Amino acid sequence: MNKILEIKNLSKSFDGGKAQAIDQVDFYVNQGDICAVVGESGSGKTTLIRLIAGLENPDQGKIIIKGKEVSSIKKVLVPEKRNIGMVFQEYALFPHLNVLENVMYGLAKRKDKKQRAEEVLALVGLKEYKERYAHELSGGQQQRVALARALAPEPSLLILDEPFSNLDAMMRTQLRNEIFNIIKKTGVTAIFVTHDTQDALAVADEILILQNGKLVQKDEASKLYHKPQSIYVASLFGNTVQLNKGLKNAFRCPLKEDCCHAIRNENISINVSDCEFVTTAKIIKRTFLGTHSQLLLKLDNGENLSVVTNEAVLGDELKIGFNSNDILAFDE
Repeated sequence: MNKILEIKNLSKSFDGGKAQAIDQVDFYVNQGDICAVVGESGSGKTTLIRLIAGLENPDQGKIIIKGKEVSSIKKVLVPEKRNIGMVFQEYALFPHLNVLENVMYGLAKRKDKKQRAEEVLALVGLKEYKERYAHELSGGQQQRVALARALAPEPSLLILDEPFSNLDAMMRTQLRNEIFNIIKKTGVTAIFVTHDTQDALAVADEILILQNGKLVQKDEASKLYHKPQSIYVASLFGNTVQLNKGLKNAFRCPLKEDCCHAIRNENISINVSDCEFVTTAKIIKRTFLGTHSQLLLKLDNGENLSVVTNEAVLGDELKIGFNSNDILAFDE
């Protein structure tokens, strides 16, 4: 497959080199793929996309888009010449322009700019809203206008920065699916930053994990979930319990001490008939969360453990357990 975006040994620091934001990052994105960038606050996500967009200059390494070097120590191509479409967290629509004019804004050099603007508005389902202004649209509609404006110049690469963070949960899920179906329909290559791992799992072909500016894993969603390479990656995708010495003793779980072990919450069961490692627990607090309940437990050796379950729980004491094939092991 053709590589649309190539990042080679990319580094960027601030404050005179004291704050390393991106540290020797290498990866690529194939044509037509959607790549999610995930990491905790301060991991380097925003700096990475600013470097790709040309809003920051690298200290080291190269950025290549469609085979053309756009950033290095010796050469930095200005943002407007990189053929990158941007969808910002705040949408950045011009309040004094209507929907059609907002989309046409980036098409000044095209003779068919009105026709092209109407084409992409039709693609995002907003052609009948072309005469409206931003304040007359819902948040979801504003997001689709921002997407239409980014797609109108037919970019080589589309960057979305936290595209759903301003939306409520119900609108978020609906719009997420709509937006990425549109992106897939156009065939454009996309990279998007998100703090919500559910966004990444739902729509990304590959997910890139940053930690302290370093790329710690890049893989398909299923592999990231089932075969995380560190406790950090595992903890980003679901409730993961690190098995410290006290928990290992509570479950009578004979695991090596020179290795980091963890268990996903969904693999801790209160139906222990088939479990290898079992302990008794007292319920300190239970919180009803609709489809499931969160239990704060005190184990028989005094260790505390919080678990979420959709299994029926009767009484104030119970047994919980898990199996060896559900244990995650990391060399940390």
